[in-house]
Amino acid sequence: MRSVKMSLFHSTVSRRQFMKALGLAGAGVGGAALVAPTFHDLDELSASGDSMQKHPWYVKERERLDPAVELDWDLMERYDRRYMGQCSNIRAKYYGKDYILKIGAASAALQAQRMKANTPGFGHKWEALRTGLSQANRWSVSFLGPEIDGKINVTTPESLGVPKWQGTPEENSKMMVAAIRLFGMAELGSNNLDSKWRTKLVAKNEKGSATGDKYIDTDPANVPDSAARPIVYEDVAEPYYTTTKWVIPNKDLNVLYLGGPEPRETDRTYPSRISKSNLVANSGTRNMAFYSTYQFMRALGYNMFGGTGHGTDCFQTPGVAVMTGKAENARMTNWVISAWGPRSTDLAQITDMPLAETHPIDAGKWKFCQTCGICADTCPSNSIPKLDFGPPTYEMPAINGKPDTQHATGRKVYYFNGSSCNNYSKEAIPGSGCSACAANCTFSTGEGAMVHEVLKSAIPTVGIFNPFLATMGRTFGYGAFKDPEEWWNSSLPQFGINSTFTALDGGYRK
Repeated sequence: MRSVKMSLFHSTVSRRQFMKALGLAGAGVGGAALVAPTFHDLDELSASGDSMQKHPWYVKERERLDPAVELDWDLMERYDRRYMGQCSNIRAKYYGKDYILKIGAASAALQAQRMKANTPGFGHKWEALRTGLSQANRWSVSFLGPEIDGKINVTTPESLGVPKWQGTPEENSKMMVAAIRLFGMAELGSNNLDSKWRTKLVAKNEKGSATGDKYIDTDPANVPDSAARPIVYEDVAEPYYTTTKWVIPNKDLNVLYLGGPEPRETDRTYPSRISKSNLVANSGTRNMAFYSTYQFMRALGYNMFGGTGHGTDCFQTPGVAVMTGKAENARMTNWVISAWGPRSTDLAQITDMPLAETHPIDAGKWKFCQTCGICADTCPSNSIPKLDFGPPTYEMPAINGKPDTQHATGRKVYYFNGSSCNNYSKEAIPGSGCSACAANCTFSTGEGAMVHEVLKSAIPTVGIFNPFLATMGRTFGYGAFKDPEEWWNSSLPQFGINSTFTALDGGYRK
């Protein structure tokens, strides 16, 4: 947040006064709704949000499996993670093997050169900071859970001398929300793993080692299963895996989504060695939260499985966030936009614990993205479609003149080019990530000032003003620091995130 500029919106200005300043006073029902929601009786008030994780009043809950983005279930197929745009062999398919090998070889040398030259964002102290964040991700080595030396050591009800925990789906969900917030996550979403999830939303394969140079000139369809195992269903009591497959039981199961904010200020250091927020979150909060949640559920007597590494899980995790009502689609389809913006530390699992369903939402963010385009304008690799691209589409555009096989079918969206994004990161900021789009996103601004909450409520209720509000974001100069060195002098909270967000009055809270 740029505090000097935001001082123009002094806290003594009421919401109605602010609406009048925008010319919204008297704008009809939409303008009035910005000031406060209207309820006709207590039942209507009670139904405005669930008792576990309340949405702000302006967020609408949609029907199950009906997100704000349009879907064509007939076109949709299980996504094959071997075709992810950031895989080396997929990038080689679009841009040539020689080019991919060339930029890969040059990355380490450029990184070392910048460190020795003490380049802002890449110098010695930045390299030391990055080293401090590079913890071993022991939680991601298995389809079944955190393994050490091939074994999963957990406490079970049997070892505690008590029966398996029994609760209603609603009781279990409330209990889980309290637990995951203690462990470091913020939001829980869940849905039944029914036939539509199994045949449309569970991935076909893990990404596996098909990302290595060993397969750089190999069609993903010809990569051996031992390198990228298929995800299959069998009539078994418990999940298991071998060197050639991941197995999901054909029994009643639920999808479990866990999400939480990532540090926005690290994105704003772009370009730097830490300008990739999930690097920060993965090294600490995400690891701890997953391991703790896993141990908690196993001690209650329930399974939690599905892989958790980048590219090695059962789902396209952002899609699970959308389908369980914890985010909406975005123009930059590499990420979705949740309550805290486009950066979320998250994971999606499968569990046999009964959980209450959470449904897709409409907070106006997907509609806003269609009129904004600031992420595309600030993308240095031109990997995000700009406003002149036109409306969202089911048709996937060609990538460097070749048919697009990177994306899941059946979604009416904009299509982010993961290959060109990854190529740019390796050439310009090796060993890190770009994050220019996240740093400049309108929804990456803070939630502390009253004006931000007013504008968030304006987006879904008075959509006609979306272009104007998007322009305001540019006018106020949100985005990356002018100099990455500003980060060292910033006033930063623990772990770089506002951990009180879920407890804020009027926001997401228990």
